[in-house]
Amino acid sequence: MKVKNLRLINFRNYKSLDIDFYDGFNYIVGDNAKGKTNLIEAIYALSFAKSFRASQNEEMINKDALFATINATITSGELSKEIEIQFRKEGKKVSLNKKPVNKLSGLIDVINVLSFIPKDTSLLKDSPRLRRNYLNQTISKFDKSYLFLLISYEKLLKERNDALKSINLNLNLIDVLTHQIVKLSKEIYLTRKRFISDLNKLLPGVYAKISSSEENLSIKYKAFIDDEEKYEEKALKIFTDNLNNDIKRKVTTVGVQKEDFEMYLGDRNLALYGSQGENRLSVITLKLSPYFLVKDEDKLPVIILDDVLSELDKTREKNLIDFLKNLNQVFITNTKKSEFCEENYFICGENTIKKEQ
Repeated sequence: MKVKNLRLINFRNYKSLDIDFYDGFNYIVGDNAKGKTNLIEAIYALSFAKSFRASQNEEMINKDALFATINATITSGELSKEIEIQFRKEGKKVSLNKKPVNKLSGLIDVINVLSFIPKDTSLLKDSPRLRRNYLNQTISKFDKSYLFLLISYEKLLKERNDALKSINLNLNLIDVLTHQIVKLSKEIYLTRKRFISDLNKLLPGVYAKISSSEENLSIKYKAFIDDEEKYEEKALKIFTDNLNNDIKRKVTTVGVQKEDFEMYLGDRNLALYGSQGENRLSVITLKLSPYFLVKDEDKLPVIILDDVLSELDKTREKNLIDFLKNLNQVFITNTKKSEFCEENYFICGENTIKKEQ
């Protein structure tokens, strides 16, 4: 997967932009507020038809316009596809090769984007909800069946919560929904457990290349139930034991929707004992490592990294750039050029971006 060309109309500060990218490393440099992040935001949006920072469509639309359009040519081996996304205040329209796309999950087959943005540095210390979101979004990019599991689970969870809020409490309905939730929970648990196990095989090697440290980086999965053999039995007991509390609070208080994970460097919990630098490098490693789960060269993810070098010393800056140069396609932004990269620069000016000649 590679982004060969990107065309923007009324997207953020770009009223009109048409640009071709390099197959491998793309280094985007410019002063703050010139549009570097806007550019990679548009690339990110190609994968999920949404922004990594805007909660409303209108935030992505130029202030003088009624809509914004992202159009891109994506290649995978010898195949070439065109994605177009139009954002309006009232919604969005997505097309693939000029045909409407109804299920946005289909975009993942065309382009899979892995990203790091500055706010990700606080991921390990932030709320469990953000770590769950990371886990769910990342697994969904590699396993579409997992996305369907989540959608089904959320639907059942809403039905159970609605039943708990009902004036005429139907305990039989709640029991039926609970059994269905538990069955789905086990599948979600097993998928998360496999994914984290696979990541734990990759994290130490990636971290060593970036940080020049031999300390072992790992994830500890804090599962709702961590017992494959007796999962359903134990889960049903916990739901039964918590039923009165659920009825009192009118919401489901236990389940996989409350799960979390922790990261460890050696035996240190990074959220509690990690330095800012260790947290930053560990999250960068976490964001990059899933790249190596893809075995089909034509489906390797596109990497976008916003302002990733600003707090790295020279050794780690060189390590990271050398590491990234070996990946399929990378977009990296910075306010200045790097002494460890001699080519493939794009210069951001006032609402423009051009390849350096």
